[in-house]
Amino acid sequence: MALTFAAYQRRLADLEHERGWDRILPSHTFLHMAEELGEIGRVVQCLEGYRESEATPEALRQELAGELADLAAFVFKLASQHGIDVATAMQDQLQKFTSRYDDVEQGRREMRRYVAYQERNIEWIKGGRGEQT
Repeated sequence: MALTFAAYQRRLADLEHERGWDRILPSHTFLHMAEELGEIGRVVQCLEGYRESEATPEALRQELAGELADLAAFVFKLASQHGIDVATAMQDQLQKFTSRYDDVEQGRREMRRYVAYQERNIEWIKGGRGEQT
């Protein structure tokens, strides 16, 4: 059974209240979010091969899923601490996204430009003689 944003936010708030964790300052919730971002970054670096890991790619993906869920919990908590309904905020974000980026072909052109930029930088890093862009 899928959990809606609203149901998750309510359940998380209930769990927080039961344990007294609803008294944590929003600034401390944000610090926890930053910590989770660091953990996500470490796992992503392992998945990309930047950091070594003895874990299998599947184990790393499972770890990433857990870290993303931890981050999401703190996002929902911070929203609740400020009276924000995450479901409504996410719906508004999608509308903003689609209105800002409504030209799909333009988006594809920008992506091709970005990929070309990345490829040029990779060549530069490998020691090519071209200019860095």
